[in-house]
Amino acid sequence: MDNLVKRVNAIIEVCWESFSAKIGCGLIDINKEASMQLNFAYLLKNTIDLVIHHEDEKITIELETTIPINGRTKECDIVIKIEKADTICYLPIEMKCYKQFASSGGKRGALDIFFKDVHADIELLESYSKKENFLTGIMLVMTDFRRAIFPEKKNGKFWDYDISHGSEIIGTAIKNTAIGGYAVNIKIDGNYSFNWKEYNNFYFLKLETNL
Repeated sequence: MDNLVKRVNAIIEVCWESFSAKIGCGLIDINKEASMQLNFAYLLKNTIDLVIHHEDEKITIELETTIPINGRTKECDIVIKIEKADTICYLPIEMKCYKQFASSGGKRGALDIFFKDVHADIELLESYSKKENFLTGIMLVMTDFRRAIFPEKKNGKFWDYDISHGSEIIGTAIKNTAIGGYAVNIKIDGNYSFNWKEYNNFYFLKLETNL
């Protein structure tokens, strides 16, 4: 199973690089998170068979999978079900997209919520990884807002949820700065470095959860 999981992670990396380059070159147009999810899942579905090397191996890609967490249910953007003989494990992927302008042409706003939601999804992926048969998850993020990734200055409380290039989360972090007038209580246990890649004015981030 370990070798199969490595192959799955390798194909995710290839698909993410291809997905990022295609967006940067205008081959894929992404308006919001839903289209990001569908287009990335399409790439995965059309390449995932490359990792199947034996008859007892099977890979299934599921979208919007319901996962119970602490008495509540969450919808995970993509879950890859990995089967090897009688063993099954799950690899969760959460995705976030922020574009400066909506498809209507108006400015999107709510950058503070985007920053906070990236941290919330990291916490969520850590929670998934504590469940039986779940692997450490992956966070995939894209944006075209350069000042969010390479800010000239960091003014405003939402920078408590910093995701800019080179920022880090080290050790257990408690995030409780209110956003949009709503209380926040996020606890992240792993160590993370935000290292973005640029493709023609689009910025892409891949984080693997760790505890």
